[in-house]
Amino acid sequence: MINAITRRTMLKASAASAALVAAPAISRAQSRTITVTSYGGAYEKFFREELIPIFEKETGGKVALQIGPAKDSIPLLRAAGVENPTIDVCLTNEVIANILRGEGYFTPLTHEKVPNLADVVPLARYDNDVAVLGWVQPIGLAFRTDQVKDPLTSWTDLWSSSELKGKIGMYNITNSLGFMFVLMMSRIYGGSEYQTDAAFRQIAKLRPFNQLDFSGAMEVQLSRGEVIVGPLDFAAVIRLQKRGVPIDGAVMKEGMMMFDQVLNVTKGSKNKDLAFQWVNFIISPAVQQKLVNGFYASPTNRKTEIAPDLTKIPIMIHGDRLNEVVRFDWSAANKNRDMLVERWNREIT
Repeated sequence: MINAITRRTMLKASAASAALVAAPAISRAQSRTITVTSYGGAYEKFFREELIPIFEKETGGKVALQIGPAKDSIPLLRAAGVENPTIDVCLTNEVIANILRGEGYFTPLTHEKVPNLADVVPLARYDNDVAVLGWVQPIGLAFRTDQVKDPLTSWTDLWSSSELKGKIGMYNITNSLGFMFVLMMSRIYGGSEYQTDAAFRQIAKLRPFNQLDFSGAMEVQLSRGEVIVGPLDFAAVIRLQKRGVPIDGAVMKEGMMMFDQVLNVTKGSKNKDLAFQWVNFIISPAVQQKLVNGFYASPTNRKTEIAPDLTKIPIMIHGDRLNEVVRFDWSAANKNRDMLVERWNREIT
């Protein structure tokens, strides 16, 4: 998950960016070390303890982590420039990757260097293999099973079910999920994701609703019963179920949205071979299985084995069911981001 990027935040490079740029890239090349981005918290722990030791033993290379939210990739790469990046593999969300890809920061993958590409699901593939989805977190409607009695089958149920009125959690558009919700409602009520006028008119009819900034807040409010329904990734729903919260997720007939985790190799990397090996490692069945077991993520490699107790969970989405996940046109959406954020703040907030 990321918070959406506005023009102001895209232009702000942190002090950490400057420090990284100052470090000579040649030293990393000489030592066969790659720097890869990662989220903090549980993901950082997972990478350091579960993945990096195995990768380093198998390849003889070294991996350094650049920890931070997905949006930090923009100032980090822009501060360094295309030819001298301080990141070799950029793990981020497509809304961010699309911006950087358009500015020439990434290089295509090849089947020779990344042979596991042959086994990933269609959702994970990109034209010309410019990137690959490492894993995804499908998104539908999460709801309190002790308070929502009517079956949820469509995104339009948010409007048609009287028991949900005034008890809905909704993301602000500055969160990527909030932005995806606008695009999905544009599809449903306007006939295409580019018809955002229809989405804004419809979303305004949902008020009043609890407006949230990030997924953690949605999880808390659903746990407490402060909201009884809202869009949430199914990995988070399963985590809450494991904690005993009376909650479930519903797959909408119009399709699921997703938090996508995109792997990109930087064009100027001085250790491209090792960077390609890292990508191939992440999408290997063994690592994908670890992601499923550790985070309830949906694997993109078809050959990933999933434990029987997880396959029994209807919202543990994998294999052909990933065909139900929608991919949005982020190139077009990003061009209109600032305008849509301003409109949301004016008409919805």
